[in-house]
Amino acid sequence: MNKILLLSLSVLCVAAFADTYLVKADLDASRLDPFARANIAVIAELEHTAILLVNEEEFNLISNRSFEVLDENPSEGDYYLVRRVDETLDLGLYGDILFSENMDYLLRIDHAVFEELIKQKVMVKKLFLRPIVFSDGNPQPEMLIDPTVQEIVDLVNADTVLSYVQRLQDFISRYSTYDSCFAAANYIASKFNDYGCDSIFFQNHTSGHAPNVIGVKRGVIHPDSIYAVICGHFDATSYLAPEIAPGADDNASGTASVLEATRVMKDYEFEYSIRYIAFSGEEFGLYGSEYYASMACSQGDNILGVLNGDMIAYVDAQPESLEVIAKISNPSCEPLADYFIAVADTYTTLLTNKRMVNSAPYSDHAPFWDNGYVALCNIEDMWPVNPYYHTPGDTIGAGYNNNDFCTEVIKAEVAALSIMAVPYTTSIDEVSNVKFAGSRLSIYPTVHGSQFTIVFNGHDPFIAIYNATGHCVKQFNHLTDQPFNHVVWYGKDNFDQKLPTGVYFVRIETNEATQVEKVVLIK
Repeated sequence: MNKILLLSLSVLCVAAFADTYLVKADLDASRLDPFARANIAVIAELEHTAILLVNEEEFNLISNRSFEVLDENPSEGDYYLVRRVDETLDLGLYGDILFSENMDYLLRIDHAVFEELIKQKVMVKKLFLRPIVFSDGNPQPEMLIDPTVQEIVDLVNADTVLSYVQRLQDFISRYSTYDSCFAAANYIASKFNDYGCDSIFFQNHTSGHAPNVIGVKRGVIHPDSIYAVICGHFDATSYLAPEIAPGADDNASGTASVLEATRVMKDYEFEYSIRYIAFSGEEFGLYGSEYYASMACSQGDNILGVLNGDMIAYVDAQPESLEVIAKISNPSCEPLADYFIAVADTYTTLLTNKRMVNSAPYSDHAPFWDNGYVALCNIEDMWPVNPYYHTPGDTIGAGYNNNDFCTEVIKAEVAALSIMAVPYTTSIDEVSNVKFAGSRLSIYPTVHGSQFTIVFNGHDPFIAIYNATGHCVKQFNHLTDQPFNHVVWYGKDNFDQKLPTGVYFVRIETNEATQVEKVVLIK
């Protein structure tokens, strides 16, 4: 009976997947929208091409555009997107090239030589056979000049940053499946513990690989599944891997950013939770970040934004600028990029270069994009020009040749992360020198569960809402554009998150007067 049952299940499984095809379809100005409307499974987006999973009945839904069937009955784990940094490399030695677009190749990999491929000067992303999530993104915070944030940024120390990189380099190899990569994971977890993370855990994602290492700083107001992320992968590779893969620039530098953020933020509290994440398996095709982002999506986590640092310490020309890579749409990441650049301009001397792209699949930001989360990739150059990339020479003084640049990038990431998480203070600023030139502000109702209409007058007003601790939770901008001189507050903060019940203070400032009124938010 058991044998018959197993055979029956096998026949059913074959029947279920017999008419599934891996398809590439050309994209036009509408990008992925037609596939979303038709409920077609898109598993990857490139600059001019979408890769789809299509069954027999769905071909008529894409018949109005140019497409090509790449493979039939695709199997999980067989397909990788690959970009050569060494353009002399023959990718045909490592599998079947199903198609290429510009510098990106889709390979049906030969598993017997896969690890030889990732020791070369290439970037790879495993193609998972599950649909990406369609998303518009989420609102981003405005850049604020906050003395608390400046205090935190001023704590970032170049010598401390260099010490992290030296220690990670001293493991000799951080190849994701090698014993010393597991030891590096323990080192990172110990630093998270030293720096007071509220919880620390190892996240196993792929058999034989070192785990992701995650440190959590719990928010005072939003302690659970609403959080900001700073991340970087800690695994490395080279042509002498697994025995030698020092990976100082790629990517002890990004890991150092995560560790230093944890250190300098440890004595401060924030309204939102923060997750400090060191990913493994990146050089194998983003194994660790893919697992994390897909799990976060399946659990319904609300991620405010992701700052991914990958190779932030090699300077090939002065003055060097940081490439800030953001996705144009699905999700729209430009507001996060603009915010990050404004923060960098305000709190650091870092020069930045915004790169808006439809596709950049080769670092740990990409799985977050695929799961509908806004994320940035911060990198020294797009694409890598470091001559020590994926070599044993990626060490301090060679591949990692500018600690000052790395430190300045870390300062910008720390500032952006701090503002995103919203510093929490228990001090209440006294409103002084309030000038009343007649009523400038009226609110109705003053007690409600979700909606307050704020009526104002005066030229170019500034209206902000403060909680009982004196912290600004909501700002209204461009009020001169509002019709009828009123705005509606729905009891939410600058991230569009519902605020807890309590007393709040609405403050209006104009050139003529300042006025404060009290409202009560109830359930």
